[in-house]
Amino acid sequence: MLKRIIIAVCACLVGGGLYYAYLSDTTGNIKTQQIASSKPKNSQQQVHQLELEFAQGFSTSSAKLQTAVAQYCQSNNGLSLEALQEQWLEMMQAWMPLQGQAKGPAKAVALSWNVQFWPDKKNITGQKMQQLLQQKALWNTESIANQSVTVQGVTGLEWLLFDAQSPLISGDKFSCGLLRATTDTLHNHAQTITTQWQSNPWSGYDDSQWQAEYIGLLTNQLDFLMLKMSRPLAKIGHPRPYFSEAWRSKQSLALMTSNLQALRQLYLAKGLGLDAQLRAQDHSELADRLLAQFDQTISTWPKQASLFEMLQTKEGYRQALTQFNKLERIKYLLHDEVAVELGVVVGFNSTDGD
Repeated sequence: MLKRIIIAVCACLVGGGLYYAYLSDTTGNIKTQQIASSKPKNSQQQVHQLELEFAQGFSTSSAKLQTAVAQYCQSNNGLSLEALQEQWLEMMQAWMPLQGQAKGPAKAVALSWNVQFWPDKKNITGQKMQQLLQQKALWNTESIANQSVTVQGVTGLEWLLFDAQSPLISGDKFSCGLLRATTDTLHNHAQTITTQWQSNPWSGYDDSQWQAEYIGLLTNQLDFLMLKMSRPLAKIGHPRPYFSEAWRSKQSLALMTSNLQALRQLYLAKGLGLDAQLRAQDHSELADRLLAQFDQTISTWPKQASLFEMLQTKEGYRQALTQFNKLERIKYLLHDEVAVELGVVVGFNSTDGD
């Protein structure tokens, strides 16, 4: 009954430039929110603002990691390795809203490989990091930036902070020079990405171009998230757990939670996003189903952090496959229902066929 009342209010007020969106938070609680008319141009501006906030958050978090690394390397009484690992995880969570983007400023999108090399099918990161340590060079941002993308971002840092073969694990800090240089390089990348997002890359788009771009932005990042699950799942009954993202830190599932929460934010765009557009065009039932699928997927996501460990058992494999199916449901709703209702053709992206 409550839902019918709210939808009736929506229908009455759209013509006046305002309406009430029927939304739910991640716990399933119902709430209403008065928002502005959901014209595509308004959604474009809000999505750009949200992306800028994501980029600024990543830059801030990478700066905090810089400070933590400096404190850790200063003396034996500095920050503990465990505290440094926690700061790395915070930075990774800040990176998740930007991960997998194929839309946006070209230079920011191109830097994704420099920030994170994944999937690492042949443990190239581990091999390269060991080679760099053997050189015993005086590393700096310039020399690291000239190295392979496999070592100049978050994956190289994860190896230094978590891998059993890293000198830091045994308490040997001779690799601090490499640790500092890699962290500084990552922060430089984060600053460049933030600078690129200062300008709206879609400002010249008309409404139809923006609709296609917006849905593409969502589906591209969802495809990347699904790839993070499907690669380790591999063939049924034959998992490849070392293909898991962040398997060294055992945080792969926890990071996927951050991906999902960011996608939900992007879909809602603070009340001016795709959800609002669907409701304004008399597709409230579809908007309800998609939002409910986001909420149900997030609320039932595994509490354990490691996909690597989950895939060690048959039951764990089944649980992971169940989660993947939930992601497929979100993709179906976006790609086969939302895009169709809005008359948008969603093209191929960089993860198709991978």
